Formats: sequence, structure tokens, C-alpha cells
Amino acid sequence: MAQYEDLEVDQGATAKWRVKMLDTDGSARDLTGYSASGSLNRNHNADSDELVNFNVQFLSPRTDGILEFYLTAEQTEGLSRRRYVYDFVVSFDEDSATTVERVLEGNLMISRKVTNT
Repeated sequence: MAQYEDLEVDQGATAKWRVKMLDTDGSARDLTGYSASGSLNRNHNADSDELVNFNVQFLSPRTDGILEFYLTAEQTEGLSRRRYVYDFVVSFDEDSATTVERVLEGNLMISRKVTNT
């Protein structure tokens, strides 16, 4: 089951989060061979016209279990609603099948800006 976390983003600013994945024994999960993706949208049933994909980066070494997902300033500039929903998943191959885990989900709140640069 995914961890639930509400996030807040300043419109027009770069937003970055780090996730450390752990195994059931509490040790860092080895993310070698993993891929990850995440998206946000106005609601769970919305079509793709407002879908925004997070950028994802695995930190080295992957055996430390840390990855970052982020939105660029240009991406957050285009977020015009106050609230979005998001989720973030990882996937890996196991026993000739791809396993997908939803890691994080929640609401993404936008702090609207006043100043234009």
C-alpha cells in the first residue's frame, strides 16, 4: 500500500522531493534495475489534457534506495488549479514478470504566485 502524503508547491518554482525506499527489515532497498514514474492531474478520473509527469532521478549508488522526483519551474508555472492529485510508482522485473508498486500518493496543493518575473 502506498504512503499517503499531501505536498505543497510554489507556482513557478522548482519542486523536488526525495524518497528513500526500505525493505521490510528496514534496510535500504537496492533499486538496481528499477524504473520509476509519477504524474499529477486535476482528479483521478480526468483525461490527459492537464496531466503533468514528474521528472525522476535515481541517486547513486542505487543500493542506497534513494530517488528524487521533481517538477521544473516551467512545469509548476503552468499549474493553474489550487489542488491536484498525484501518485508515484516504481517497477521492476521479478520472476519473468514486471511488478509495479505505488510508493506515494496524495494531494498536491499549489501556492499561487503574485509576482511575475
